[in-house]
Formats: sequence, structure tokens, C-alpha cells
Amino acid sequence: MTNSLCRFTYALKRTYRTLMRDVRRTTFLSSFERHYSSALYISGNKAYKAFAYLSPYLDFDERFANVDKLRKNLASRGMDVDIDQLKEAWNFYIKMIADKYALEDHNTELVDRVKILQSAEHTAEQKQEVHKLRTQLRIIRQDVKTMKQAIWDLEEDVIERVLKLPNELDPRTPVGESVVMKSVGSATKMSEENRRSHVDIGTSLDLLEYKNPICYYLSNDAALFELATLAHAGRVLGGNDMVRIIGTDFSRSLLVEASGLNHEDPMAAFVIQDHNEVERGSPNRMHLVGGASLISFLALHTKQLINPKHFPLKYFATGRQYTPQNSHASGLFAACQASVAHAFVVVKDSKGEDYRILFEELLETVCGLYDDLCDHYRVVMRSASELQSCEEMRVSFEMWSPFLNQYIEIGHISTYGDYLSKRLLIAYQTPTGRDFPAVISGTVLSVPRLLACLLEQNPDRFVIPPKIAEFVLSNDHVVN
Repeated sequence: MTNSLCRFTYALKRTYRTLMRDVRRTTFLSSFERHYSSALYISGNKAYKAFAYLSPYLDFDERFANVDKLRKNLASRGMDVDIDQLKEAWNFYIKMIADKYALEDHNTELVDRVKILQSAEHTAEQKQEVHKLRTQLRIIRQDVKTMKQAIWDLEEDVIERVLKLPNELDPRTPVGESVVMKSVGSATKMSEENRRSHVDIGTSLDLLEYKNPICYYLSNDAALFELATLAHAGRVLGGNDMVRIIGTDFSRSLLVEASGLNHEDPMAAFVIQDHNEVERGSPNRMHLVGGASLISFLALHTKQLINPKHFPLKYFATGRQYTPQNSHASGLFAACQASVAHAFVVVKDSKGEDYRILFEELLETVCGLYDDLCDHYRVVMRSASELQSCEEMRVSFEMWSPFLNQYIEIGHISTYGDYLSKRLLIAYQTPTGRDFPAVISGTVLSVPRLLACLLEQNPDRFVIPPKIAEFVLSNDHVVN
């Protein structure tokens, strides 16, 4: 028995070394030095220096069960992933976990046998048997220790890679080009000589002092317009039985990563350097995101068990949102700090009728908001290649920019299914255990982008929409 265990241990170590070498060879280039460290999933060998707030629900057995569907999803999004190799690495990881459990079970059996023998009469034969069992236990415990280290190494490689796989695609998401769902009014026709940048227009009308995407100032009617627009957005969303909340401006890296972003990339989310609460070497740093953002809403429900009687949850927030500069835009279209309205809805079942109904309801509400803000806008369903990795579907609200001669996204609504709730353990109780709700969310309105389009469409003077002017004249924006 002892010889068999020794042979098993040797074969196990050799198999592990061979497969890990094959996995890493096919995954990384020889010149690539790996630095990325997940904040969402903390592997065992990092637990001593980084607190693991949660361990995400890993449903990748289900995802890999239909490789063709997953491969099509990746191709539609334009993502280059060797899915066959990743599935092989995942299966190897699962096998290692199963082997560790088998060894632990065998260890328990041997411990029980030793206890039984020690409680009986101490004959020479029994002493010899106890000695053999203890030898086997030492070998098994060493095997378990070896496998734990092997599993930790695998977790750093495999788990971090599978967590980067994108969400499922909604069947309604177009694979090729984006689809215009609705268009209200018509684009303003303007001669070439009359086209001016909103920065130039805002400066000449004494409405805007623009320095760069991080630093700009609204003045006079533009400042009142910002406050009044948010007040009106709050009135419209509140009229749809949504509850106004005030979110946190700051977030940890695990929430940034859970939302599909690279938490170590300063161009994905602002990172607060040298924050005194974060220990050196910890992957879970502090980020500036703004109280009216998806990440801020996720922070409210992370690792929370929701009473199913409370569904659906319907929230909104008006306030600041902070995003790094978009290199493809300029002026207020690329503003890093923006006053926005953000909606957040949690539905019990992503496959239920309520999921579709509440999305359509929110879409109709936001369309009503845009009817009050402008004469021309359009609603566009984004193609798969334009989605963020966490999105199933994205519907954008666009306005026309005469200066750029193109449509600009002013707001959007996205569906996420149970992708976010599984990663952050947002769950609800069921008769047989727990399940994960679906999320509908989006920044439905960005005031700087709205202001920029309105300025470019009427370069001679700033015309405040009538519904917004009601707030400006009554000073209701001060208290809303």
C-alpha cells in the first residue's frame, strides 16, 4: 500500500509539471512577463497578504459545456481567445480539485481506522498495522500539501483568465452593424462655414471655460442648465417608481474588476495612488468612480442576500461620474468628470418576463426624458463588437454633432443578466438554496455631452429646452 502511494505521488507530481508546462506554453509568449493580479479572486498563496472579501460563483462548467456558442460569442465581440486550450486548462484545474478532495477523504478514512485500532487491544499485529497506516497518512498529507500548492498556482493562471471571459450575448444583439431602433426628428442641416466646435461656442457665449478633459468650468446659464437638467431627470425617473439614492464616489478594485474592467489599468478607472488604507502589494486598491455609476450601485449589494419579495429593485442616482479620457473624442465629449443620471434595476430572473418588461419600461421612460430635452435623437442597439465584456445588450441614445458630423452617445441602457450578481455574490433565497438576480443598468444621460450637442446645433445663442427652463426660472434645481 505504501509503495502504491509513493508511485501515485510521483506520477501526480510529474503529470502536474507536464500539464502546467503545456498550459503556460500555449498561453503566454516566452518574452511576456506576467504582472496582472486579480482583486476579485484571491488565490490561496496570496491570502496571507490580501484579504479575500468574497469568492465569486464560478459557472464555467456551464459556459464550457457549449464551446461553439462561446466561440461564436468571442468572435462576435472581436476577442481573440484560444477557447479550446482554456477549456483544457479549466478541466485540469477541476480534476486537481477533485483529486485533492479524494485524498482528503482517504486521509479521513485512515485516521478513523487508526482510532479504531488504538481503542482495541494493543497486540503486536495491531501496532504494526497502526505504523503502516501512519506512514500512509504522512504520505497522503504531503500529497495534499503538494496539491494545494499546485492548485494555487493553477488558480493564478486559470481562474484569472476565465474571469475575463465576456458575458453571454442577448439574442437581440446584432452581430454585424448596429441597428437604429427609433429616430425622432431630423438632424440640423448646417453649412460648412457655420459649423463650430462646442468649446468655441461655449467660450464665446461665456458659458464654458475649457482647459482639458479633466478641468473645465460651466458658467452662467450653462451652470444652471446642468443643475436643472439633473433635477428634471430625477423627476422623470422618480415618476417611474424609482428610488433616488446617493452612491459612494470611491470603490475597491474587486468591484472594478467585477464590472469587466482591468482594475490595474488607469485608463479603465481612476486609481488613487498611495492610499494609506491599502497595504503594499495588495491588489485591492481604491478607485474614483463617482456616486452615479454602475460600480457605485454594485457596492450597495455586493455579497448580499436579497428577500425575493422585494423584487424588482429600481434605483437611480444623479451626480458625478468619473471616467478616464476617451482618446477618440474631444471637448466635453471626452470629459473625465461629468454630471449624469444613472439607473439601476435588479430583477429576480433573467429568463423571466419581468426582465424584458422592465427593460422596455425603462427604455420608454428614458425616451420620454429625451423628448423633453431635444428635438432630434435616435435610439440605437449596439452591435456585439461595441459591447463591454460585462454587457449582454446595449441600447444607446444619440444626438447629432454638426461639428463632428456624426452622432454622439449621450446615454445608454444595458442588460447584464446574472453576470454581475454571480461575480459579486448578489443572491436571493430559493426553496432549494440560492439563485442570482439579473441587472439592468446604464448612464441614461450625460449632461456635458447633451450641452455640447445643443451648443453646436445653435451656435448663435444657448437655447434651454422648455422643460428645463421651468426649473431654471423657478430655481427648483437648487432643492432637487
